[in-house]
Amino acid sequence: MSERRRSGAPPGAGGAGRLLVVAIVGILTISACSFGPAPTPYPTPVPTPSEAEASVTAQQYLAAWKAGNFERMWELLAPVDQDRYGHDRFVGLHRQFSTLVHVTGLEVSSGTPQPAALPPEARPAAPSPSSSASTSPSATATPSTQPSASKGSIAAGPVAGIGVPVSLDFSTDLLGQMTLYRTLLLGQGGSGWSVRWSPELLFPELGSDGSLKLTRQVSTRGRIVSRNGTVFAMTRGDGMRVYPQETLAGQAIGYVSKVTADDLKTLAAKGYQAGDWVGRSGLERGAEALLRGTPGFTLLAARPDGEHAVVFETPMTPGASLTISLQPDLQRAAEAAMSRYPRVGNATVDPRSGEVWVLASLPAFDPNAMTLGRTMSGLSLAHPSQEQIIDKAVLGAYPAGSSFKPFTLGAALQTRTVTAETTMLCPGTWTYSGFTFKNWMQESLAGYRPWVDTMALSCNTTYMPLSILVYQRNKTALTDLQAAFGFGQGTGIQFLSESPGVLPDAAYFKTHRRWDGKYSPYGPFDQIQLAIGQGSFLGTPLQLATAYAAWGNRGTLWQPRIVLKATLPDGKVVYQSKATVHHKIPLSRAAMDFVVTTLRAVVTSPLGTATRAFAGFPIAAAGKSGTAETGGPDPDAWFPAFAPMNGPTIASATVVVTVPLGTGGDFAAPITRRVMEAFFFR
Repeated sequence: MSERRRSGAPPGAGGAGRLLVVAIVGILTISACSFGPAPTPYPTPVPTPSEAEASVTAQQYLAAWKAGNFERMWELLAPVDQDRYGHDRFVGLHRQFSTLVHVTGLEVSSGTPQPAALPPEARPAAPSPSSSASTSPSATATPSTQPSASKGSIAAGPVAGIGVPVSLDFSTDLLGQMTLYRTLLLGQGGSGWSVRWSPELLFPELGSDGSLKLTRQVSTRGRIVSRNGTVFAMTRGDGMRVYPQETLAGQAIGYVSKVTADDLKTLAAKGYQAGDWVGRSGLERGAEALLRGTPGFTLLAARPDGEHAVVFETPMTPGASLTISLQPDLQRAAEAAMSRYPRVGNATVDPRSGEVWVLASLPAFDPNAMTLGRTMSGLSLAHPSQEQIIDKAVLGAYPAGSSFKPFTLGAALQTRTVTAETTMLCPGTWTYSGFTFKNWMQESLAGYRPWVDTMALSCNTTYMPLSILVYQRNKTALTDLQAAFGFGQGTGIQFLSESPGVLPDAAYFKTHRRWDGKYSPYGPFDQIQLAIGQGSFLGTPLQLATAYAAWGNRGTLWQPRIVLKATLPDGKVVYQSKATVHHKIPLSRAAMDFVVTTLRAVVTSPLGTATRAFAGFPIAAAGKSGTAETGGPDPDAWFPAFAPMNGPTIASATVVVTVPLGTGGDFAAPITRRVMEAFFFR
């Protein structure tokens, strides 16, 4: 009682107070019963997702990825992930991957969507009791469907979503095909479905903060060696590319140089980097893919803590060594025989298989000039001219002159315009349609002469009228036969650039203007010129060598081959060539035998233009000289031949370019003979 007094409560006030409290509680209870239970301040959202809608979003995202539209991909991301990683991080990572490995294409496929638990998220706290619930009860009755993070968030919890299994098949220049199997997660927000992204979707090794890095293991360039082990090209221990044989077959071997900034515009996609060697000419260029090999690449996930994890890698394949068919002793003999002339080319082949034994060209070219800048012994080398670098044996195309007369005789025999017993005149001059043609130095033979005489002396005035007789019987017989021997087209030699030459037939003149700028069809004058390898005709030494090899073997035009095989350092053969028939000559054996008899007369008959050049040669060679007008005072001198005349084992063609007062018999035939001597008497 003393305590109540101290609290200041009047006597008898206790009972009245209790009644007031009871009354207030009752009122509140009645009020609660009138308005229903208080709503949950903030329910946990449980979406009821539509798998079809989720699939549409997934397909949009994958389509944008396939198109490389990273901005569209970004738009489809959930806002929470956009905030977490940022635009630059998202777009930059995808661009980095595409650029590093040189993505060239992407194929995508997706599986059936499945329910999935998304990563836990923090949820906002419930509204405070002092909110506007008391004044607007309905305001809290409809919960928000997309909570946003706030300082008042409560404990994180799992979020329901959809997972779509996807297959990403990337085509890349550097890593080949990359197939990634991933699950694309989608969550539902206020505006529908959105992609839930993290760097792990690209590569799990990235974690949340990793970046990509590409390393390269360089492959060693392979050697170029002959069948007997002579090394023509090799890479030294210091990485320098050198050519131990120096000028020997320099144009055929070719050279390398360092990759330039301009090169990288196209070569970077193949894994080249600044400082790499790349082939520029000859076999170094043509067999680049075999010689260079394939660098090995490793795609790494680099973490800020310095840890690196391998994401994807391809093995390094070392460059293969080429075994080539060039025979160093024959090559050396050819170049020595050619050395007295400034511009000359020779091609020598095996008429039994098409193997190329010699590709010689002057002026000489030392590939070391392009890498070392000096000879192997240290003598300084001047920068070579384009004339030195070009291989005249395969890239030099010239009028063939009278070395084409066997084809004219062959067409005449094929069309039965003449027979082997037919004789014709060989006057000093011959006139056709008001134009007068003549023999070399207006030489002539008295009376009607057999083919062995007219071929031996190389009578223009016999083979020109013969070509007109053929034309009158069949307008395309001559050009068709010349095409069958491989003229006007590439020989098919692999790993070397070559000129197809020009065969001026009816098709050619449909697309090429005459000297007056007008088009006109193939006619008799074209036939006359082509009968003796003139007019617009151009051919290479390799074309003449393979064509004469076909005369010698009686009808097989081989596809010439210079690379026999390519071998990796472990002995694995990754390329192997084989003898391949390019064409079968549509001439009878009897006709070919007879033409070969006339070619034999060229080097044996007293009338023969090459009798002096082959005097005393003990092997029964057969060939034909050609002295071709060039439009200037100096002709091109030719001599293609094969030996022996029956069952030949070598065929060789030489051209001496624009030699003063030169004839094929006097200038080119001695070179061809010396090559054959080196072959038969080594």
